[in-house]
Amino acid sequence: MALGWNAATGEVVAPASPADSAIWHAPAYPVPAALAVIGGVLLGFGAAWGAGVLLRAAGERHVPVREVRRGDSMQAGEAHFTVLWPVGQPFSKADNDNSVVVRLDTPRFHTVFLGDLPDPIEGELGVGQLDVLKTAHHGSRFSTGEAFLQETRPKNAVISVGRNTYGHPNAQVLDWLAAAGVQVWRTDQVGTVHWPLP
Repeated sequence: MALGWNAATGEVVAPASPADSAIWHAPAYPVPAALAVIGGVLLGFGAAWGAGVLLRAAGERHVPVREVRRGDSMQAGEAHFTVLWPVGQPFSKADNDNSVVVRLDTPRFHTVFLGDLPDPIEGELGVGQLDVLKTAHHGSRFSTGEAFLQETRPKNAVISVGRNTYGHPNAQVLDWLAAAGVQVWRTDQVGTVHWPLP
C-alpha cells in the first residue's frame, strides 16, 4: 500500500487496502520498485518480483510505461511531480534502496511519496519542508528518521499500513512523530485517507 494521487478528484490518497492502491504490492511481499499511474502514464523503476503482473495489465490497457530517474518530472494542471530517487544506474542490491521517490508540489501544497526508501537515503533527497509526509516503508524502523523529520517539518503524516507481522509502524517512529508535534493518520486505524489539495 502506498500514497497516490487521484487526478480526477485532485486528492492525495492513501488506500486502506491493496485493491485501492495505484502502487501495487504482491501479497506478503512488497514490490519496492514502486509503480504508479500518474496522468495516464505508468511510472516505474526496476523489475521486482510481481511487477510483471502490473506491467502486463498496463500493456493490455495500452498505458505507456517508462523508467524514471532523479530530475524527471511531469505536470498535471497545477500539480507538478518531480522524481527525487533513484539517481540512476547501477541499481542497489538492497531492493528498498531502489524505491521510486516522487515529490508532489502545487502552489499551496507539498508532499513526497517515499516508497520503501530507508532512512540513510532519505537525507540525500533534499526534500525540504512538507505539508504532509507519507512515511516510508509503512512506518518501519528503517525509515522516517529524526533528522528527516527536522528537515521536512510536516504538520501531518500518513502511515499506509495494514495488519502485519513486521511491527509496522515502529514505536520509535511514532514517538519521533509525536515529539515533533505531527498529527498521524494511520490507514489501519482510519481506513483510506483522502487529502484534498488546497
